[in-house]
Amino acid sequence: MLGVPNPGRHPAFRLLGGEKHMKKSNMKRFGALVVGLSFVAVSCGGSDDAATEETTATETEETTATDDCAKALTIGTILPVTGSLAFLGPPEVIGADLAVADINAAGGINGSDVVLMQGDSGDLTTDIANTEVDRLLAAGSSVIIGAASSSVSKTVIDKITGSGNVMFSPANTAADFSTYPDNNLYFRTAPSDILQGKVIADLVVREGHTNAAILYRQDSWGQGLFDSVSANFVAAGGTVAVAVAYAPDTQNTFDAEVDQVVAVAPDAIIILGFEESGPMIDTLHARGAGPTDIATYGSDGNISGLDKLVSDPAILLGMRGSEPSVDLATITSFTDRLKAGGVGDEMYVYGAETYDAVIISALAAAVAGCSDGTLVGAEINEVTRGGEKCTTIADCLALIEAGTEIDYDGIGGPYDFTDAGEPAEASYRIATFGPAGQDKDANEYIFAK
Repeated sequence: MLGVPNPGRHPAFRLLGGEKHMKKSNMKRFGALVVGLSFVAVSCGGSDDAATEETTATETEETTATDDCAKALTIGTILPVTGSLAFLGPPEVIGADLAVADINAAGGINGSDVVLMQGDSGDLTTDIANTEVDRLLAAGSSVIIGAASSSVSKTVIDKITGSGNVMFSPANTAADFSTYPDNNLYFRTAPSDILQGKVIADLVVREGHTNAAILYRQDSWGQGLFDSVSANFVAAGGTVAVAVAYAPDTQNTFDAEVDQVVAVAPDAIIILGFEESGPMIDTLHARGAGPTDIATYGSDGNISGLDKLVSDPAILLGMRGSEPSVDLATITSFTDRLKAGGVGDEMYVYGAETYDAVIISALAAAVAGCSDGTLVGAEINEVTRGGEKCTTIADCLALIEAGTEIDYDGIGGPYDFTDAGEPAEASYRIATFGPAGQDKDANEYIFAK
C-alpha cells in the first residue's frame, strides 16, 4: 500500500517540553509557516525576489489550508453497486450510511455534520469508478471509501492519492498495496492476502489434503492470493497439482479449465474467484468434481454469496472458505442495523470494515482539526494504535476533545495499523456449506498475524 512508512503525527503536534495537544488546525498552519520562514532565512544569500516568491507561496499554502479546514468533512464512496462484486455491495453501502449517521449523532466533526456521497465502483468491464471519482473529487470529497475490488482500486488510486486525498478501502486484500507509492494516502481495513493465503493453505492441509488444484482469476487480486496460497501450501507439505489462471471476463462454462483440474485427480480444489465461481462450480459438479465429490475451498471473493451464484445450493455441500471477519454473531446490535437497512441474512462481509473505515477517517479529521485530505491521512494510522482504547465514535471524540490520544478498536477488530496503513492482525471466518447454503452453526474463526 504505502511506499514508505507513514511519517506519523506532524512535528507541530507536539510542543517543546512534551505537551502533546494544542488545537490541531492552528498548530499545522503554524508548522507550515515556520517551515516557510526557515527556508527564507537559510536562503537569504540569494535574491530578494526569490525570498519574496517563497514567502508568497507560503502565504498561498496557508490560505488554502485555512479554506480546506473550514469545510465540512465530505466522504465519498466507490462501492460495488454493480459489477462482479455487486453481491458484496449492500453491507458496504449500508455500513457507510450507519457510520455517518453515528458520527453526526455524536455532534459531527470539527463543528459540522459529515457529508456522505455514495457512488458505484462497477468492475473492470466498465469505467464507472473513474467517472465516479471525478464526480466525488469535484464535489469536495477529501476521503473516498472503496473500491472493494483490488483491480478496480488500481485504476483510480493514482488519481485520488495524487490529488492529495485519502483512499480507504474496506475490502482490498491484494498484497502489493502494502508497498504501493501512494503518497501515504491509501489505507485499508481489510488485511493483506499474505495473511489470508496462509489461512487457506493451513486449512486445506489441516483437513488432510496435500494434492490441490487451484483455479484463480488472472488479475492483481487473484494473482496475489494465488501466490500466497500456493507458497504456503507447498511450505506446509502440499503439492500444487495444477494451477489454472482464467481471464476475469470469462463468460463460458469453464470447460477447458475444468478439464485441466479433472485430468490431475486432485484431493482438493481451491477456487480464488468472484461471481464467476458459480458457473465454474456448476461445471465441476457436472463433471463429478464438485464440492460433493472433492474437498473444495473458496475465499472472500466468492464464499459469502456463492449459494446464490450456483444452479442449486445443495451442490455446495461441504465446501469451505475464508473471509476476513470477526464473529459478528456476537455483535447483533450491528448486524441488526445492517438487516434493517436491507442487508440479507448472513451477508455481512465487509460491512463492519466499511463502517470502521468511515469512523477512522472521521476520527483522523477530528485529531487534525481539518478536513484536508493530506492532514487527515497523516492521522489515520495513529488513531488505531498506541493511545487510550475507545470503541464508539462518541467516546473517541470525547477523548480527543480532552486532549487524549486514542486507539480505536472497531467493530471489525483491533486494527493496530502498521506504517503501511493496514491491519497488523486479522480474524478470518471459515464458512461451511450445508445442504441448503451456509451453515452458520458451523462457522469457525481463525486469528492470523
